[in-house]
Amino acid sequence: MRGLMEKYGDRNEKTDADQEHQEMIGKQMRIRSIGRREETDMVRPISASLQHRIDSWLLRDYRETFMERIELVLEAEKLYEDEAYSTRYGHTLQYILENISVVLDEGPIAGAVKLRIPTKQEEEKILAEYHRWWNIPTQERHKKILFYYSEGWLKCRPDFFPSFGHLAMDWEGILDLGMGGLKKKAQDRLKAECSKDQEEFLQGAVLCYDAVSMYIQRCSREAEKQGRTRMAADLQQIAEGPAETFAQALQLLWIMILILQKVCGCGVLNLSRMDQYLLSRYRTDLKNGILTEEEALELLQEFYFHNNEIMVQTDHMSQEIETTSYTLEVAYDDPNYLTLGGKLADGRSGVNELSFRMVEAARALRLRNPFIVVRYHEGIDPKFWKYCCDAMRENTTLVIYNDETMIPALKYYGVREPEVYDYGFFGCNDPNIPGMEGGLRQVWVNLLKPLELALNQGDYPMEPLGDTVLEKTGSGQPLDPECQFDIDDRMTGLMTGAYYGIKTMAPEKMNSMEEVLEAYSQQLSYLMAEFRRGFEQDFEVEQEITRNKIRIEDCFLKGTIENGVTWTEGGTKYHKIVTQGSGLATAIDALYAIEQICFVKKEMTVGELAQLLRTDYAGREKLSVQWKNKLDKFGNDIDGVDRYAKIVTELFVKATDESNRGYLYQMWPTYSTDRDFTTMGSFVGATPDGRRAKEQLSENQSPTNGKDLSGLTAMLNSVSKIPFDKITGGPLNLRLHPSAVEGGDGLDVLCALFKTYMEKGGMQLQVNVVDAQTLKEAQKTPEKYRTLCVRVTGYSAFFVEMGKKAQNELIERTEHLM
Repeated sequence: MRGLMEKYGDRNEKTDADQEHQEMIGKQMRIRSIGRREETDMVRPISASLQHRIDSWLLRDYRETFMERIELVLEAEKLYEDEAYSTRYGHTLQYILENISVVLDEGPIAGAVKLRIPTKQEEEKILAEYHRWWNIPTQERHKKILFYYSEGWLKCRPDFFPSFGHLAMDWEGILDLGMGGLKKKAQDRLKAECSKDQEEFLQGAVLCYDAVSMYIQRCSREAEKQGRTRMAADLQQIAEGPAETFAQALQLLWIMILILQKVCGCGVLNLSRMDQYLLSRYRTDLKNGILTEEEALELLQEFYFHNNEIMVQTDHMSQEIETTSYTLEVAYDDPNYLTLGGKLADGRSGVNELSFRMVEAARALRLRNPFIVVRYHEGIDPKFWKYCCDAMRENTTLVIYNDETMIPALKYYGVREPEVYDYGFFGCNDPNIPGMEGGLRQVWVNLLKPLELALNQGDYPMEPLGDTVLEKTGSGQPLDPECQFDIDDRMTGLMTGAYYGIKTMAPEKMNSMEEVLEAYSQQLSYLMAEFRRGFEQDFEVEQEITRNKIRIEDCFLKGTIENGVTWTEGGTKYHKIVTQGSGLATAIDALYAIEQICFVKKEMTVGELAQLLRTDYAGREKLSVQWKNKLDKFGNDIDGVDRYAKIVTELFVKATDESNRGYLYQMWPTYSTDRDFTTMGSFVGATPDGRRAKEQLSENQSPTNGKDLSGLTAMLNSVSKIPFDKITGGPLNLRLHPSAVEGGDGLDVLCALFKTYMEKGGMQLQVNVVDAQTLKEAQKTPEKYRTLCVRVTGYSAFFVEMGKKAQNELIERTEHLM
């Protein structure tokens, strides 16, 4: 990194340790290159100085906190409490950015925050303030924050300075216009006809642009003081102007991410198609001799490391562990996604030389972030495909999505050309049209709930309303008049507790699978309509209370400034609710079990089966074991079972379509559970596949845990039968034994297998190449496996930082050979 560091004013001399590091890396590269047949397989090493910073970060205390931000937010709360909302927001951002410390790392990209461990007294004071903000009824929370993802997410964000995150900014607009150009656009809109609300909103946006510019200028002055003249000049250029070079573009992107995540709490970003919008600067700089390929790679590695450095060593989905529950931060474990490859709007492939460099940087680092999505398409460069598959077998944070299913699915739900070709994702595997929609709104649809209701005429067997209610309820009428999605579930999107349905055919009268499926379909449509009912009630309130209430993301989306309204009010082109079908394989297995038990083998009637399930197999526990182990299951390439994947999907899409008609916010179905399959299972009684009451559901798109017994090819064949051309996202987790993909032959087989899966209509793949024994050893001696990085659901984590429950879930995934 010497040439690059000299350009950016690094003052450190090369040491013996640097030389030893380079000799060691050279030896490793020679070993890794044995048996490789393509020059593109090469992965150049990271520098000794960057490795030292990574090692230090891995050992950082989880209690280290960006205390300046917390203190300044609390001060700003009083300073600007009498101002209009958007002005108050802008002044709060300005106050923070003009008073936090300017920290420049030794690397070539500027921007970091000052951390320290708070005292116990400070912790208690901060938590008391958070308690003051949010120890209020959910209905009042809704009026202040609209919705939230979890208590942990909510507690750190005041209602006067919130952000939802989970979106993509108009990154190209930011780079091409700079803060000055964006400010001028807002000022020009102010000159047009505006309501008072629009004026306040746009004035708040101008304050935000000024605040970002001022902070970048502060960084420039600090770089100048340190003698880092090239860095200072680059920062001065992007303080108001556009990014003219590749280095300036990465620098501006990083400053924006730092402010968005660590100051504003706007995390879990989709950085979109970086290999497309950075390509012209990359090629121009190479042509003009101001950048080499090696320097570009070093800049990418630095940029990637920064996206890790601001995070805590924890797993945000393991809410039970100290390193997660402790946090006082707005952003502490937020995965940022970026997208590579894929089709362009003109039909050409988007794979280019920068695509290779961006994968290479990730392969060299082997860190959690960014979460790279490579978009497969027919005719993808075979060298790039092989390079990506090789990265996956090395456990690089990289997953595959399929353009051939994703683009038709997004078009089905109303996404138009050309922007449909720019689709990407944010965590966890949620689809996104960059710059054209706001933050995540979501609901998990538990696909076992409607089956349970169908077998009980709409009653919930774990908390039954009873025969009296059933007798008084007419056919097709709801058993419970209250909205089935109460406000607490609507705020987080998770179905918990008792859910009741409509009165459908009594199970005793069901004489065919068609009648079972009809009742299932009616209950599914009813539940999704109930969510829509509650959502629209909330949205009506929101339209009244969100006028002109700016958030940082409103400054950097397409349409919000032009329309003079926030994204929550409808300022962007697209508005979606990620509608995550959960427990798919369990639903498939359960429906197939009913067919076999009641209509093929005729072991009992549907009514008798329903009664048995209500008792959780009481007195007949052996039947549970028998059905769990002897009935065929999804994931083994058995057409009789797998046909229910198509049936369930068609019914899910039908219910979605019915719930979308005439509404601004459109439901986009995915198949995903994140790590909530255990929580969702705890609210479902026994099911016909042998599953006992409260046991976990199947996770994401995977077969029921441990039931894909016929090998990896059979499992992929089953999953490819899901009609993904109307499903807009979700992960398929694979765990491969390292011996299955060893050597050149192993890589060739892996490439062919994954390509065949995509050609057959599969949607997504994410892989961990690690055996169960290694994971168990990591549990016993975590200090030896600190850098063991694994794919969890829609993010990566260091295995030893995960909670024991999450670790065991990963260990229990089926371990495949080829």
